[in-house]
Amino acid sequence: MAFLQTISQPWQQHAEHLRQVLAQLDPKERRRILDYISMPPEPPKPKAYPIGECMRAARRVAELLQLHQKWTQAKARRETARELGVSPVQLRRMLRHVEQ
Repeated sequence: MAFLQTISQPWQQHAEHLRQVLAQLDPKERRRILDYISMPPEPPKPKAYPIGECMRAARRVAELLQLHQKWTQAKARRETARELGVSPVQLRRMLRHVEQ
């Protein structure tokens, strides 16, 4: 056990300080704080895309599908995403925004 105490992790000093501060609080307040910090973080909010960019992306996908009859929709979307400099996932979200 003494061996473990000699190896100090960078976070241990902060954890000990936090433990001391929490020990000074009222038990109900301490429980509320511990419950709060143990909750999982909120998921990130979806990014709002400007409707003009979304409409332009939708028009470009349709345009590519007309120009290249043999292309699949996935290929047209991939090309559009590359042209716009966004990921395919971002493009999919932009197109979903237009459909709403």
